[in-house]
Amino acid sequence: MDQPTRERILHTEAAKYGIAPDVIDRAVGVIAAVQRRDRADFRRNFGGDLTPDRWLAAHGVSGFEELCAHAARTAGLGDDGDLIMRIVSAIAPPPEQRADDRPVQFWARPLTNPEEAAFPAYRVSYEDARVDISPGFDWSGALLRRALHEATARARGAASLEEATGVVVFTDGDLSGAYVARPAPGHIQPACARCGQWEREHTLHERFGSCQEFTAPTTRLAAVPVP
Repeated sequence: MDQPTRERILHTEAAKYGIAPDVIDRAVGVIAAVQRRDRADFRRNFGGDLTPDRWLAAHGVSGFEELCAHAARTAGLGDDGDLIMRIVSAIAPPPEQRADDRPVQFWARPLTNPEEAAFPAYRVSYEDARVDISPGFDWSGALLRRALHEATARARGAASLEEATGVVVFTDGDLSGAYVARPAPGHIQPACARCGQWEREHTLHERFGSCQEFTAPTTRLAAVPVP
């Protein structure tokens, strides 16, 4: 007997919830498009292929839930992202295994030195089960390293690094949630020649200790015409 295809499995699972094949195909198409984009970005910036486990780890649970909710809305299913997650799980590949039999997304270790957050740009969101999920903001790597230094100083917080993806998670003071910083190498902006942060981040100097005045790199200054 022929083995069922992924498409047949997907349609059979969707039918359990009364969802027509064309509707679930539209929803899964949204997720697949995002995955193709991320794999292309990863290949362009780092070389090699972005495995499904690493892709899920990079988005995080809340990020994937948000993507599934968007897919549900696009397919005309309202905001029922949980339903899409349940259906998609039927065709999800088995988790990638390592020597200790743990999926790669659980391979995180304590981050003890802020310099280990080495990417030039990150997409940072604040995630807390008790509040709305932050849409996320682009940070320079320099700003993240300063934030990590402040957050972990004097035992105010803790940080972890997932080496497979570069994702950093850290807590800060009395906040109940955590900040999740995902590498975003395609979001780099011109950096200050003194502190390394972006120009718009200098308004945050009181919290993170960056210099108060943005100093453009020499190459940028040289490009300014002299009257």
